[in-house]
Amino acid sequence: MSALGEDILYLSVSELSARIRSRKLSPVELTEAYLERIRTLGPRLNAFQTVTPELARDQARAAEAEIARGRYRGPLHGIPYGAKDLLATAGIETSWGAVPCRGQKFDADATVVRRLREAGAILLGKLAMVEFAGGLGYRFANASISGPGRNPWNPDRWTGGSSSGSGAAVAAALVPFALGTETWGSILCPSAFCGITGLRPTYGRVSRAGAMVCSWTFDKVGPLARSAADCRLVLQAVAGPDAGDPTASDEPVRLAPGAGKPLSRLKAGLIPLDFSKAGEPEVKAAFERAAEELNAAGLTIEETKLPEFPATEVAGLVITAEALSTFEKFYRDGGVRELKDPYARYQVEISQAMTGPDLVKAWRMRRVLQEKMAEFFSAYDVILTPNFMSVAPRIEEDLNQALPYADPVGAVGNACGLPSIALPCGFGKEHMPVGFQLMGAPFEEATLLDLGELYQKRTAFHRERPVLEA
Repeated sequence: MSALGEDILYLSVSELSARIRSRKLSPVELTEAYLERIRTLGPRLNAFQTVTPELARDQARAAEAEIARGRYRGPLHGIPYGAKDLLATAGIETSWGAVPCRGQKFDADATVVRRLREAGAILLGKLAMVEFAGGLGYRFANASISGPGRNPWNPDRWTGGSSSGSGAAVAAALVPFALGTETWGSILCPSAFCGITGLRPTYGRVSRAGAMVCSWTFDKVGPLARSAADCRLVLQAVAGPDAGDPTASDEPVRLAPGAGKPLSRLKAGLIPLDFSKAGEPEVKAAFERAAEELNAAGLTIEETKLPEFPATEVAGLVITAEALSTFEKFYRDGGVRELKDPYARYQVEISQAMTGPDLVKAWRMRRVLQEKMAEFFSAYDVILTPNFMSVAPRIEEDLNQALPYADPVGAVGNACGLPSIALPCGFGKEHMPVGFQLMGAPFEEATLLDLGELYQKRTAFHRERPVLEA
């Protein structure tokens, strides 16, 4: 293993950044250390689809030379990272996690990759993901060109999808931070199961230009990292309008610490979940302790309910219709038969009962739901709720059976394009990580980040790390 050791490789972005800026830590040495760790641990976890050592070394040398000349670009300068393998990288394979896209390359970087390059960040490679980001459905963890995502806390358990490699790579200190995407759960899920912090931004906060879009009106790009503070730094670098993406919002990006609503004025609506049937008591207890901690920190919390609405059905119908449109080519040319999970190839037949009028009704109902949630946020500033009701399932399990409960907050949040932050809050059975989430109104990322940082100043769960042997 690297001479730098785990204590350095598990440092936060801000801690690494301070050492790099003061020239106590070399970007070249740091990059080599992460590359060595990727070489020794990455294959065991199926975390990377493609490693880019030569590009990383070139970018590290350039960063080190610039910093030596006094041209410091900011807190990500000289910081390595990994990008989910649906983000285009010029001349580097971008497989979308799917066998029929093996060898696929693009001529230009995705906007977020370009913005990180301009910030001086160093690309270590492309992170594994569930094929087509799970847009055509999947029931097993091995639905990926890279194999099943293996959890650093227990490789016999899943990392979560679809940003499986992003979750594993951060938790195992193969990268200090990663980019993932979420249609419904794909940032929050691996964050919860791997014991890390993940931020799903508001729909439109971050450009998707150059990204595979599974569901055009749902997909978001966001960071997975060691802490809320690190997510803030990454989001600051990638957020904002983009001429290359007509859905990218021109809403001002105000993410500085303290830019959110003041704690004294915040009121959280606690949305309890029914743990009585499929939930695990250890997960419930960890969530309750997290809520107590936030309350002790000064957050006013009141138990409440989401608006009565068939959000799960509306979100599921729209996502399915949009994904079938996105991946229509693979049904026409037969590529869908190469996908690892057999469920996907029958999605057209499964969805035959869905009609055009059904989709129009769902769009209209979604608008009603957004109005109901706007009213909800006139009474509450944030939603506090468990992320999952159980720890990560085993690799071989049918996910429909291993995770048999509904996700009402995820359905509402993604249907309405709302931001959410996933935060680790302890451990469940077999010492597997447990997390919870805070969800806010549109473009209230700063409030969520402030609350996340407040919680993480009072707890140390985000600093826990798995035992990994070389």
